Amino acid sequence: MSQEPREFDAVLSNSLPPKEGAILGGLAGVKIRLNSSILEVRISALTSALNYGDAGIDLIIKSLQDVEQVQRYAIQILLHKGGAKGKQALLDYDPKLFFTTLQH
Repeated sequence: MSQEPREFDAVLSNSLPPKEGAILGGLAGVKIRLNSSILEVRISALTSALNYGDAGIDLIIKSLQDVEQVQRYAIQILLHKGGAKGKQALLDYDPKLFFTTLQH
């Protein structure tokens, strides 16, 4: 994947992102946000990761190892927007996600 800026990119910062406000920086910026100590920033970064194709899906898949709130959001993204790669990752992660019970 090219390291050249894409239409979603504007600035790459080495500082931690603010909790609110515009976050810029392309895929590298998404990686920085996924390492934030702020839960909401990590969750927001998952949605941004979708803009970067397979590389973004890989980041979302890695987020299945994060805390429960981030895991739940990553699962929803992979179920609905992760394509075949995302669904395979979910099958590997927890096959029960694809079963429907009478409770559902």
